[in-house]
Amino acid sequence: MSHDSLTTNYMPPTALYINGVYEDTLQSILGAQAAMPELISMLQPYSGARIKLLANASPSTEVATVLYMSTTTALSHVAYRASIVGWKDKRLLSTTELEALNQRIASHQPSEKEVYLWANGKPCVNLIFISQLERLASPVPVTCFVKVGDNKALKSRTRAGGFAYVHEQPAWLGRLSTVLEQDLEKNLRSEVKLSALSSEKELALRLASAPKKPAEIQIVSRAFRRNADVIVAVLRRASGNCELCNTSAPFLRLSDGSPYLEVHHKVTLAAGGDDTVENAYALCPNCHRRVHFGQTQ
Repeated sequence: MSHDSLTTNYMPPTALYINGVYEDTLQSILGAQAAMPELISMLQPYSGARIKLLANASPSTEVATVLYMSTTTALSHVAYRASIVGWKDKRLLSTTELEALNQRIASHQPSEKEVYLWANGKPCVNLIFISQLERLASPVPVTCFVKVGDNKALKSRTRAGGFAYVHEQPAWLGRLSTVLEQDLEKNLRSEVKLSALSSEKELALRLASAPKKPAEIQIVSRAFRRNADVIVAVLRRASGNCELCNTSAPFLRLSDGSPYLEVHHKVTLAAGGDDTVENAYALCPNCHRRVHFGQTQ
């Protein structure tokens, strides 16, 4: 199997999303975790539905399941992340197990009081064991998470409760500071212009002390959900030749061996242009860059 087919067919692991956890509960866990970094804490969602993902996966410290959580006061954003390292069906707990768990709660999560078996007149089934809880530096909109069942984005809810199985997101998401893409690019252009005014000696001195690895950030930008049919139709019309310079595509795509051309909108989408075959043409990478950044003749 080729590297490209592996990339194309890859599906991220399944994670769990819980909609609306009390902030006080999570802050209490963070406090206990700060004193004992290896501490395994407990969450008790109100849902009476068995979380099959955890029942079937049997998460552990060696093979953990990622957990994303919004809070009851901010249901629209995932603000916490943790590792699920265990799960139990409360209905199957023995008296001895229940006593031991209540002792752990009294010691490390006193605000929880006990393992509760009922809430709001309904049975509570799931007892989730977590570690490595963290509050995200940049809370992430729940719409950035995709459900496993139908591959559709989660929707923000107006009431707390419930859970969903979602595709695991990159580990950096929410952990990095966030900037607007346009600000990032604008600042870099300004810094390049300023650097170009430096003497060779000044440039060499700064380069000698500069970090070799750039700082990581996450960016926010605006994009458009483009029509795949327009892309296919324009590429077919081009028949492997750039529609600006009329030369053949410079190389073939690794994924399918087709000529590599890029579909560009004559009047850009950002400027209000239409996503239509008539407003698009297929360009080689060089012409595409020239259209965006070259001097006009």
